[in-house]
Amino acid sequence: MSQVYILGCGAVGLLLAEKLAKEHSVTLITRNLSYQAFLFVQGKEQTHLDIKVTTLDQLSEKIHTCIIPVKAYQIEQAISDITPHLSDNANLILSHNGMHDLLSIQTQLAPKHALFFFSTSMGGMKPTPNSVIFKGHGLSQLGACNQIAKKRLNTLYQTWFATHFDPIEVVDDINLIRWQKLCVNIAINPLTALYQCQNGALRAPKYARKVLNLLNETCEIARLEGVELQLSEELTRVYHVMTLTAKNTSSMAQDIKLNRRSEIDAICGFVATMAKRHSRQAPQNERLWQQIKQKEQV
Repeated sequence: MSQVYILGCGAVGLLLAEKLAKEHSVTLITRNLSYQAFLFVQGKEQTHLDIKVTTLDQLSEKIHTCIIPVKAYQIEQAISDITPHLSDNANLILSHNGMHDLLSIQTQLAPKHALFFFSTSMGGMKPTPNSVIFKGHGLSQLGACNQIAKKRLNTLYQTWFATHFDPIEVVDDINLIRWQKLCVNIAINPLTALYQCQNGALRAPKYARKVLNLLNETCEIARLEGVELQLSEELTRVYHVMTLTAKNTSSMAQDIKLNRRSEIDAICGFVATMAKRHSRQAPQNERLWQQIKQKEQV
């Protein structure tokens, strides 16, 4: 039985733990040691997750495979915390909304550390600190972020993701996928947070212009960054995700409702910041960025 560690116990982390624990030994690394069982809820069924729980201070062995499904603003600290506990040839798998500079992460890694990115549209919600409600299936995509990861990509996929993740794709250009995911995040997360609605509500005609303008700006900035996105394709993708996750509540909508910090800096904030680097403007993303920041402060 292979051993995998998951840093944190957020909704995505618990969804991954539930799937991986069917065939592997899964250990959650949490901030504080929990003696309360973690629960997975789907429909009317509730099951205990067959996982171990530890803290960074209690780790007694080097980690070979670690999934890091944390908020975008937590990544730098998470990498700093986990690297002393990694084996020389460890695999790290990031999973988060928005965009983050991967180069700054890779500078903290050892030469034989492989860095991957896992993108998923699976829906989950945490009603309590130790439980997750499964809210819906979604496409997952896995790709390599550095050269050594490219060599290990197929093996990693076959070991951890081939069996219980459906649908899932292994992708060659993970940077393109990250930008495509950013488009989905931009069109759904901040608007659902602002209007406190489910994802599917954004299909209403009254939101169409907002979605169009946000994506148009994002595609323009992506091109300046050397990534070719077609506006029509991104619109189709976004509305498809809205339909697949129609009854889901986005993570940002949950964050704002519960007075938590959101990932808006890595979503609309990222596009607005990159626009300024290219001496351009992204007024729709800038405005939505500031609106959500105001909501956070309230």
